Amino acid sequence: MRQIHNNLIKYLAVVLIIFSNLSFGKEFNELFTIYQPIENTSKIEQSINLSFNNMVYRLSGDNSPSNIWKIINSGTSRKDLIISYSVKNIEGLSYLQVKFNQDMLVTKFKELAIPIIGYSRPVILFLFEVDSGSDQPYFISSNKGIHDMDEVFKKMLNTFSKERGIFLELPIFDLEDTKKISSFNILADPKSYIASMYDYHKLVHIKISNLGLNQWLLSGDINVNFESSNFVADIEEIFSSFLSPFIDESLAEFQIQTSSESFAYISIKGINTHEDYIELNKKMTMILSIPDLEIISFSDNTITYKAATYGSVESILKEIESNGFLDILVNEEDSDSINLYYKK
Repeated sequence: MRQIHNNLIKYLAVVLIIFSNLSFGKEFNELFTIYQPIENTSKIEQSINLSFNNMVYRLSGDNSPSNIWKIINSGTSRKDLIISYSVKNIEGLSYLQVKFNQDMLVTKFKELAIPIIGYSRPVILFLFEVDSGSDQPYFISSNKGIHDMDEVFKKMLNTFSKERGIFLELPIFDLEDTKKISSFNILADPKSYIASMYDYHKLVHIKISNLGLNQWLLSGDINVNFESSNFVADIEEIFSSFLSPFIDESLAEFQIQTSSESFAYISIKGINTHEDYIELNKKMTMILSIPDLEIISFSDNTITYKAATYGSVESILKEIESNGFLDILVNEEDSDSINLYYKK
C-alpha cells in the first residue's frame, strides 16, 4: 500500500504541469437540486420520478437509464434519496424543486460502482456565426438577439445546461467588441479574437449560411446541407441531435471512477483564521473525489489531512484545480504530500 501511495505522489508531480495552465474554476453550485417543470400538484409523483432520473443523469454524466435501474433494483427507492421538495414559481412557470441527499447519493453510486462527476464541470463556448446572405454576418451573443433562431439556441443551451449540469455558454459582446468584430476583413479571423477573450474547456464553432431560397448550410463542428421551409424548427432538431451526444462526451472526461479507491496526504497552506478553517471544510465537502478527510496536524497556518480518494490521480487533480479555491503548489518528486494553497 505504501508503494501505491509513493507512486501516486510521484505521478502528481508529473501531471501538475499539465493542469497548471487549465485552471479557471467553474462550479455547478446547485448540483444536487433539480428544478422539474410541473403542470399541477396532481402530478407531483410523476415530477419526483423525472427529477430523480435527471439527478442520476447529471451526477453520472451518462444519459442512459441503466444507472437509474441499477439504483432502483438495489432496493433503494427514489424518495429515500430526497431531502425535500416544494413547488416554486419561477418567471411565471411552476417547478418542483427537489433537493437530493449528497452523501447518500455518492455512497449509493460507490456501492454500485457508478462513476460520478463533482461540482467542477466543463465549460463549452459556442460560437454561432450567421450569414443570411442579405444582412451583415454576425455572431450570436447571450446579450443580444437578431434572428428568431438566436433565441432558440439560447433557450436550448440554457435548458441542456441546467438539466445536465454543464456550462454551455455564448459570448457577451459590448459595443467595443461589436465594432471590432464588424471591422474584420475577409483575411482576418474574428473567431480567434472572440475565443481569446474566454476561458473554456472546449470550443464549438458552427457557421450557418443561407445559400439561396430555403437552402441552408451548417459548417464547422456540424456539417449539414439541407433545404427547409421551416428553418428555425429544423435547425433546432439538427442542433439537438448534435448537442446531446456532445454533452455526454464532454462530461465523460470529468467522470470519477468510484470503484477505484486510494489515499493521499493533503497539506493546505493559508488557513489563518477560524473562519478560514470552517469555510475550507465546507468547500472540501464539494470535492467528490475526496469522500473522507482525517486531520493529521494543524500548525503554522497549514492543515494536513489523510484523505480517502476516488478515481485516478488525474481526475482528482482536475477536480481540485477546477474548484477555484485551491492552488496546487510545486511538489517535490518524492514528497509525501500534495501541497495546496487556500485562496480567499
